[in-house]
Amino acid sequence: MLTKGLLNNKLTTIQKICLAGLFIAIVTILQKVLAINYIPIVPFLRISLGGPAMIIFSSIFLGPIYGLFIGAASDVLGYFLLDPKMMGFFPQITAIYAVLGSVSFFIFWLFKNIKNSKLMLIIEGVSFALLIAGVALYLFLTPNLQLYSSTYTLLLWQKILIPSILLVLFSGLFASSILFNNHYKKETLPINPISISFSCFIVEVLVMVIFGSLMKGFAFGFKTYPMILLCQIIVMFINIPLNTWLLILLLRITKRFYNSEEASI
Repeated sequence: MLTKGLLNNKLTTIQKICLAGLFIAIVTILQKVLAINYIPIVPFLRISLGGPAMIIFSSIFLGPIYGLFIGAASDVLGYFLLDPKMMGFFPQITAIYAVLGSVSFFIFWLFKNIKNSKLMLIIEGVSFALLIAGVALYLFLTPNLQLYSSTYTLLLWQKILIPSILLVLFSGLFASSILFNNHYKKETLPINPISISFSCFIVEVLVMVIFGSLMKGFAFGFKTYPMILLCQIIVMFINIPLNTWLLILLLRITKRFYNSEEASI
């Protein structure tokens, strides 16, 4: 059922509705208060300290319908309560978080029972290496970046620094995935850490980078699309390890609510 959590939790409908309201409030605070929002030069960039992870968790814990509602409602509520009104309301941005809240359920459902951790690490590692190489190549072949009506010239040190930072972040993600997996190997988690990291990677690429960049292109203009896509890829290297760590923590805290049998869609 679409209103059932991925791990078949024992909550009643009333409890789920109450939790959905609580999750909306938490996500709103994480997305709008404890986040880097609407930098004047790049208003399409948002670095949230846990907001996406809570939306993903709501989808896993309560089901994709609740996840969709929590993702959309938290963005709308955050705009009316906390956003600077001069920025305007963008339904395309709301759509990103609604899709994040619904699609996450199905992606985690697809990958949670895969036992081949080495294969997932290899796919994730190769994908990140290709992304870093692609960003580096793009920066070295592109002398200027277009942002609205302004053109910014990239200096050599910037072209070297950005891929280097991504490489450091990727190394941290790869090492932390292995450490998390080894640390919690003897602890019964509903989803193993490697599967969490890999699922977060797939969610980030499909929803935030591909779909999110497209929606932001509609919102802020497709002249800025290459810059939007570049920023989303860079932020992805921050989001995946952060989301992975927070999801492991949340699943550990809530694992007593899960039934042993598998949930079905």
